[in-house]
Amino acid sequence: MDLVELKKARSMLVLLLATCQQTLLVLEAVGNVLDTDLTESLSAMVDRSEAELAQLKVKIDAASA
Repeated sequence: MDLVELKKARSMLVLLLATCQQTLLVLEAVGNVLDTDLTESLSAMVDRSEAELAQLKVKIDAASA
């Protein structure tokens, strides 16, 4: 991937991460006990997205050097 593609991927991942985090906040605020699978899936998505963001940062830094 070139630098432009890496930055596009990072932007999309940031949007995904923010959406998942905000959805989790809302679910926690309303005391969502009925759909625990969704909460667990969103938590896993946040963890994976944060890890991927860290990897993309390394790749972007390397491509920018």
